Amino acid sequence: MTRIFQDRQRMHTTTSLYYQTPPANLSGGVGKVVKERIDARLTLSRLELQIALLARAGLKRWEIATVLGIQQGTVKSQLERVTAKLGPTWKERKDVLWPELEPEVHQAVLVLQGPEAGNPMEEAILEAAPALPALGLRAARTSPVVRTDGGATPEGITPEGATMDLVKPMDFSSARRALEGELTPGEAAILQLEGLPSPKGRAFLRQARSTQWQLLLLGECRSLYVSAGARFWLKPALAVLSDNRQIRFLQSDNSDEPYRPWWLPYTTSGRARGTNAAYYKLQDAASGEYASSYLRDWIDNDLENYVASLHARMQQRWRALNRIALAAGRGKPRPLPDLPALLAEARRVLGID
Repeated sequence: MTRIFQDRQRMHTTTSLYYQTPPANLSGGVGKVVKERIDARLTLSRLELQIALLARAGLKRWEIATVLGIQQGTVKSQLERVTAKLGPTWKERKDVLWPELEPEVHQAVLVLQGPEAGNPMEEAILEAAPALPALGLRAARTSPVVRTDGGATPEGITPEGATMDLVKPMDFSSARRALEGELTPGEAAILQLEGLPSPKGRAFLRQARSTQWQLLLLGECRSLYVSAGARFWLKPALAVLSDNRQIRFLQSDNSDEPYRPWWLPYTTSGRARGTNAAYYKLQDAASGEYASSYLRDWIDNDLENYVASLHARMQQRWRALNRIALAAGRGKPRPLPDLPALLAEARRVLGID
């Protein structure tokens, strides 16, 4: 959008994010000393001014980089230059004159800072995840379950359709036997989760990560493992199970790369570091069966609605950034995946044919 503004020497025609706000009268009258105010348009370069205006409006670095078509490192270095020129409190300084944002840019900023942006997909989670039914257990479907009674398959996982078999709780000598390598892989895995080193446990966990989510069961120690990608796409279902105390967060698994698709920042208003795999504590065997059944039901019945709500939110943010990019005279941001592509990605990550 082309706007004309006047500086102290000549008229400029420029593509800008803002329109003219004339500098205030700097003359204080005869005999009156007035502190000179700083006009940001005359102090900062064009790129510095654009970045500073968007930063003052509340945009994150990745958002600024997206709308201006530059690297986040460039945004950081330009903000450092602004700080060097205007001081560390330049966003709040009253003696710095800033031009006003274009009305359409201001509206786009409001969209990016809407109440639903405070928590990643909070509204979509509430809409896409139905409440848990009464705690009378539904008929549990078969699920990937690790047996710890020595009757597991060579890989440590029962065939499809196997039942959930538990063993007696380990006694005080279990730690010693784990260190000596005398436990089953499942038993060693549980001990490894509790902080006891075990080569067999580490090997078992590496094998367990080949699937998207599993139940690790042993006596009173029961855990649900969720891979990084599955944890991202199952977030609403996991939140419902956690809120209803069927599962409790145990620890993150940082051994593998987090799930971090390029479009991830569009799903959150904060910094998108990616989603790590994690372990959740299960109360008992019944909770394990319930969690398994609920997750599978949610995938079958609610995953598509969640992906659709996620896609709608991403498109809303993309359109807002696109409006700002056009106002800045820049090209469109990279197009987001369409709904079928996003659903295909979710199904791929969750291992759905």
